[in-house]
Amino acid sequence: MQQINTLIKPTHECNMRCRYCFAEKYGYENSLLDINKLKKYIELLAEKYKYINLVWHGGEPLMAPLDYYQEIYDYCKKFDSKFIYSLQTNGTLLNEENIDFFKTNNTSIGLSFDGLTNDKTRSHTQRILENIKLLQLNEMYPGAVLVVNQNNVNNLIEEYEYFKSLNLGMKMNPMFNDGAAKENNFFNLNPDEYIKNFIEFFKYWSLDTNCNINVSTCIELVNLILNERSGVCTFNSCLGKWLCFDSNGHLYPCDRLCLDEYDLGDITKITSIDEAFENENFIKLLQKNISRRQKCIDECEYFKNCYGGCNANAILNEVNKNNVSCYIQKGILEVIKKFIIELSNQKEYDKLNYSLSKILIRRDSKIWNMFITGVQYQI
Repeated sequence: MQQINTLIKPTHECNMRCRYCFAEKYGYENSLLDINKLKKYIELLAEKYKYINLVWHGGEPLMAPLDYYQEIYDYCKKFDSKFIYSLQTNGTLLNEENIDFFKTNNTSIGLSFDGLTNDKTRSHTQRILENIKLLQLNEMYPGAVLVVNQNNVNNLIEEYEYFKSLNLGMKMNPMFNDGAAKENNFFNLNPDEYIKNFIEFFKYWSLDTNCNINVSTCIELVNLILNERSGVCTFNSCLGKWLCFDSNGHLYPCDRLCLDEYDLGDITKITSIDEAFENENFIKLLQKNISRRQKCIDECEYFKNCYGGCNANAILNEVNKNNVSCYIQKGILEVIKKFIIELSNQKEYDKLNYSLSKILIRRDSKIWNMFITGVQYQI
């Protein structure tokens, strides 16, 4: 493989305490990842990979000073590998200085923002809204992750229209019962309500010819149904393609699996990045993942429309003794798959959301080209 995706946590410190935060179980320690350990990690990645997709995460990554990032960006320039940078932030600490810095260093910015109900789940709404405008004034156009919970599940269309008014791209993630969410039952998501309301929202989005934002949740779903492919880890096996480097200097397969049983090694004791993937904990996880996905292949008609889903979700389902993430995905696909295929057959592209029509047109062109190629081959 030429590419690796890595999520790096410079710190667990955070200036917010979101009421469903899964990272609450790790704590909010304010120590900063040793910069020499980070440099060694980057060096090992650069020895192996031509492309490195680096995501700053946390905690809140903007709790780390800018000179810390400057030193790392300068260090990365030493290598022949191409680095693609992004940063996921709660948006409260953005300002002219750090926006200019990350823009200069070609770093895309993503937000965690719950729209109309943000004050109930996250807080600091007005400051975040001001900083969204500040980003846009600086010609940086972020997308935001909206966590769907029992507090907003019945208003997904209203949330979508609100994000449109902000010209803010969005992704909808159903809340999983982990970390702080386990103690805040008020936010626990009813799976059947989510399925029902997401289907209603998806159909609304599909027919919205006035859509002015990217809704990655819907686009990914359409690609899974029509093209049987996905670019996100939620619908792939990310094992071997992703690594998380925690502020403690240890490697993990995912930021949601920063636990001892998934520890892939201390960076000070590793001489090659291959050692992380040869670690006993990784092999156990990989074997378990292969077995689970094989069961999906054998038993589920929707496998090629979700590819067995997220490893972390599957592990959480085991811990919580349910299969919520799979139940939700099946419930959505059972309806949406038929709906999308019907729209595809009608070919009334001008009546559809532009993002959806673009996928359908591209797919039809591909099928036509394959047909023409096949005819020529037969001739």
